[in-house]
Amino acid sequence: MEIAQVHGFVFLRVPPGRRTRVEADRVRAAVETAEHAPGVAGLYAYSLVGLRPDADLGFWVAAADPDAYQAAARALLLADLEPAWNLWGFVRPSQYTGREGTTIRTQGDRRRYLVVYPFSKTHEWYQLASDLRRSMMMEHARFGHSFEGIEQILLYCTGLSDWEFVVGYETDDLVRFQELVTALRSTLARPYTLRDTPTLVGRYGSLDETLLRVFG
Repeated sequence: MEIAQVHGFVFLRVPPGRRTRVEADRVRAAVETAEHAPGVAGLYAYSLVGLRPDADLGFWVAAADPDAYQAAARALLLADLEPAWNLWGFVRPSQYTGREGTTIRTQGDRRRYLVVYPFSKTHEWYQLASDLRRSMMMEHARFGHSFEGIEQILLYCTGLSDWEFVVGYETDDLVRFQELVTALRSTLARPYTLRDTPTLVGRYGSLDETLLRVFG
């Protein structure tokens, strides 16, 4: 089994007039090609219908390296839908806590919802003493781990994207997730967040279920 060092989230929009069974079959064929790309460790489908105006369909791709991720993304684009967002990065241990950047298992059952957003820190954050930053992030981590049933994946993309990190959460309860986000707003590290949008929420399902939700 491939070890997933790179994770990416590909979000697509169905153009007007293309919400048809024929288009659903094209997506199915594209997904099957992407799943069999060398180095792909996992691929999961999500419906965003009604949750955002710019994306209807999302895919989480877990891959061994950037080449494998690109191969899967290229295959998904064969469905010829409109690209909305591509968010990707590397899994690395945290420089503050020493923990792996994910509590999510690539293989296994998925929770009902996926929430993904990119974010960047302010320039002032990086001028703070390392011990102070570590203390703030330990507080942040304690809040996050206190909410059981919500799993996280943190991706590093500094210097590779228009943002520094991508964070994804899996949860069965969006209200509980809102409570987590509200709690994190009060942590000492919050003022040093420069950007944390767009937020993309997808409903997980098997490929058949997701295509039915998106294309009817």
